[in-house]
Amino acid sequence: MNPTPQHLVAAALAALGTASAIPIPLAQLDFAGVLNVFDIDDGDTPTAVLTIAAVGGVLTIAVLALALVGVFLALAGVPSARTVLIAAAVAGFATATPFWIPAGVVLGASAHLLGKHNPTISFQRPESAEAHP
Repeated sequence: MNPTPQHLVAAALAALGTASAIPIPLAQLDFAGVLNVFDIDDGDTPTAVLTIAAVGGVLTIAVLALALVGVFLALAGVPSARTVLIAAAVAGFATATPFWIPAGVVLGASAHLLGKHNPTISFQRPESAEAHP
């Protein structure tokens, strides 16, 4: 497919949203004790909470990968990019709810831009409707 300027702007927005969310899984994994990026001390946090944070961090990395797939699909002009970006925005809310809001909004705006160029919806009346007043 041939990307339009609208696809390029949507891909740039999606890339911005994805890049802005990179610290989220790093902080989750740092809190869980898997990585030491920000030197976060977990204190006396129960092991179950640390496990949830680690699982959330891994899942958030998967969401970021899905968002990057959406960026590349938008750059290529593939129509399914919108669906992939919406899936990434919604999945991010499940893995990092309060921190994902800015990234999710930007990914959603990008998906909205990709949906605006779709001229397949028509609001013409069917032929049979004209025959019956």
